[in-house]
Amino acid sequence: MFDDPQTALADEAPPTAAEVTPEQVGPAKEQAPTEQELALQRRISKTIREDKRHFKKAFEQMRSDMRVAMRGHDKDWSDDKYKANITGRHVKAKTAALYAKNPKAVARRADKIDFKLWNEDQQSLLMAFQTMQAAQQAAQMSQAQAAGDPNALAAGATAPEPQLPPGFAEAQALIQDFQEGMAARMQAQRIAKTLEKLFAHAIKEQQPLGFKESMKQTVRRACTTGVGYVKLCYQRQMGPSPSVEYRLNDSRVRLEHLKALIEAQQGDEGSVADLEAEAAEIEAMVESLSAEPEIVTSEGLVFDFPQSTRVIPDRLCRSLEGFVGARHLTLEYLYTPEEVKEIFGVDLGKKFKPYLASGKLADDTSESYQHQSDMLDSDEPAGEQPKGDLCLVWEYFDKAAGLVYYVCDGHEGFLKPPAAPDVYVDQFWPVWALTFNAVESEDELFPPSDVALLRDIQKEYNRSRDGKREHRRAARPRWVFSKGSFTDEDLSWLGTAPAFSATGLNIDPTKDIKTQLQAVPVPGVDPNLYDVGEIMADLQYVVGNSTAGLGAPQKGTATANSIAAGANATADQSAVDDLDNFLTAIVRGAGQILMREMSEETVVKVVGPGAVWPEMTLQEIADELSLEIEAGSTGKPNQAVEIANWEKMLPFIMQMQGISPQWLARETLRRLDDRMDLTDALVDSLPSIVAQNRQAQAAPGDPNAQPDAQGHNGAANGPAAPGGPAGRGAPMGAQSKAPPV
Repeated sequence: MFDDPQTALADEAPPTAAEVTPEQVGPAKEQAPTEQELALQRRISKTIREDKRHFKKAFEQMRSDMRVAMRGHDKDWSDDKYKANITGRHVKAKTAALYAKNPKAVARRADKIDFKLWNEDQQSLLMAFQTMQAAQQAAQMSQAQAAGDPNALAAGATAPEPQLPPGFAEAQALIQDFQEGMAARMQAQRIAKTLEKLFAHAIKEQQPLGFKESMKQTVRRACTTGVGYVKLCYQRQMGPSPSVEYRLNDSRVRLEHLKALIEAQQGDEGSVADLEAEAAEIEAMVESLSAEPEIVTSEGLVFDFPQSTRVIPDRLCRSLEGFVGARHLTLEYLYTPEEVKEIFGVDLGKKFKPYLASGKLADDTSESYQHQSDMLDSDEPAGEQPKGDLCLVWEYFDKAAGLVYYVCDGHEGFLKPPAAPDVYVDQFWPVWALTFNAVESEDELFPPSDVALLRDIQKEYNRSRDGKREHRRAARPRWVFSKGSFTDEDLSWLGTAPAFSATGLNIDPTKDIKTQLQAVPVPGVDPNLYDVGEIMADLQYVVGNSTAGLGAPQKGTATANSIAAGANATADQSAVDDLDNFLTAIVRGAGQILMREMSEETVVKVVGPGAVWPEMTLQEIADELSLEIEAGSTGKPNQAVEIANWEKMLPFIMQMQGISPQWLARETLRRLDDRMDLTDALVDSLPSIVAQNRQAQAAPGDPNAQPDAQGHNGAANGPAAPGGPAGRGAPMGAQSKAPPV
């Protein structure tokens, strides 16, 4: 289903007029295309149609899956029948489990050997420093001897060379190699930190729909249709500098004011002349300011999220991950002719095939475009076709030629001269595919979606529940009577009598009402006939989700539920790995685009004055640094398990030598999911609070008066006082006895 072009940025975001850079806009097509251009354009259009025809069945399956996920049934099931949308509930639960927060990007250097001489052995480096220290001591001794003997240096003589230790030259070269290698590593670390902050800023500034919401939508599409896509673009908007724009606006306001004064003072020739002179001066100033060169007002990454049916791979493609075997790739967009003229500078006139907002060709009555009418009610009268006023634009990536073509269906020639892609990535096309149920198949490229796997289960569940509802309706109580036993008035009273009411009947009082009115035997409702336990078991087998995961109570034992939860976690972990690989490929391409396209001035503005941004070639960018996704950073962690494991490891870690307390604090806060910033709380060379408390204790006085200093003997551990043992005085108010002689 196609979206409205005005809201396309959040969904698939084709380039709009406000986002297109001057390099993207082609000149107006005033000259007719050559025969070679027309032949190439026709060949590309034919190739795209053949690809669409090849994947027609797959796209129809995607649209059918969208309907099942949205309504809980396909178009063959009546809306009046019972339906419980367990498919949509599963998609929602899986999306929440897989993508709970934005990923954390980590920039990593390529694994290289940074040292020519040093083998990264600490012992050899220590020996080199000792050799250099011995050489410095020998030089100092030689200088001291020369300074102590005035006759040591004759006229024109030089100081004697110090006796250098053996291996001095090798040690000096080794230390220099160590310092150069560490400097290169430090530089790479600063570049990596700058790149991480740039990517975090890029995903934070996504508009109008945030990156998290868009990625959750992509995960939901992958669960619903079997595949989701992300496309990377780079946006660079040009405009006057803020100071020039302010002066320009101020001058225009002043000019409008002067024109109003001139019109008001037409009778005073002297005043009018002065005002006209000033107005001419301001007009010259406005023209000068308007001629000022434009600057880059904003630039950065743009993430687009095309719909699953809007990306057309090559029919020879063997895998959606990386588009292995594909020679070309096509993306579809719907525009109005006015938007095409504004973006590409081409006036289509009437030379294009009209399309509807649903993506259906206006004069096409085939069922291949009827997916929109299946999902939305049409207000058009029967037999009337709405007028199509949109044109279909194809963005065609040709990998063999290394060019991108823009073609409008039904229009002759290209909308823009063929050129290289606007952004550079290793795989050529800046589009990545996300799949969760990839299987090996020689006939089908697109993997089955979760909705397709649950289709039969959803149907059987609906049939079981609907059958039980029909049975309950059929089992409602009914009565029969012999004709003539009751009058019409009695029958009306019996049929409409409220509960706990008394109704008078025109019958013989000697006759028993039970013999006059008898219940019709109806079959009772057997719950076993409509039990959905086996259906829900199949659901767990097929997609790895249990009834407990869907929020329904489970009748099994705690052990069985625990085993089911473990199986569900294993299935989720496989999907998390697929999502991490997908995001890693995206952020790696984003890092290459940022390092190639973003200017150092913008980098410093975004990251700060400490940013490091080198000038590198495309190959150096690909070989030096790459962004990766920290494993599991998109899912919601099991906080209780992590805290328990950390509590077990912490005592052993604290006993190890060289462990940084700051690192311990950061890791503890990270597992507690606390957003506390330790930067302001940490002070270098300041002891811990426990150590400060120990140092703040009062200085001990007499050991006999300090319980902490008395030992196991208490107050009797001191030296014996004259006349008696220490601490053995008489009780209060009593006379001390003389010691025995």
